[in-house]
Amino acid sequence: MSLVSCLSHKYIVTVSGAQSGIGKTVLAEYLLPLLKNFAAIKITIEDFFTAVVCDDAAILVPGKDTYRLKCSGAKQVVWVRTPEHNLIESMEQACSLLVDCAGVLIEGNSILTYINPDLAFFVYGGELQPLKPSRLYALKKAHVIINNIRDSSAVTTAHEKTLRAANPTAVITTLNLSNPSSVTSFLKTVLQRHPFAKGSPP
Repeated sequence: MSLVSCLSHKYIVTVSGAQSGIGKTVLAEYLLPLLKNFAAIKITIEDFFTAVVCDDAAILVPGKDTYRLKCSGAKQVVWVRTPEHNLIESMEQACSLLVDCAGVLIEGNSILTYINPDLAFFVYGGELQPLKPSRLYALKKAHVIINNIRDSSAVTTAHEKTLRAANPTAVITTLNLSNPSSVTSFLKTVLQRHPFAKGSPP
């Protein structure tokens, strides 16, 4: 079964970012408790190694991103480790392992080359370094762009012109992802228009 067809009857939310450690998993941790009956797929791009796993021994390792996703409310977590050129095949395998769920939160950049999610988030951190092609593509497909500021005095508008050139229609906001109340409030506002959010009409 093709990737598009195996995801066609599920809601898809993606979390991408400008660089490693920018807050993708943190954002996913905020999102999962707000989503109805969602599994999660974590994508790690490797040079040569390929593995697609969902067993507890691999997923429930304290401190790992997969552990954090599961503890945040994901019905199931599948970890995809794959070279870029093998991503489609690996994702098709991941989809074949999914339990029954209404939707999937996918953490990764490269997957945006192949799918059109229902809701796509992109996180950057105050500075826009030259982006790899996969990250630039994820930026262009984002519905919501979050500037994750860790310094409250940081200039927050300096890069908006660059962002708008790449993506004229996205919602652009500045948040400190270490501030749960403001992040959760913003996400609830974003999600209220979507049927896959908890609290939305059935």
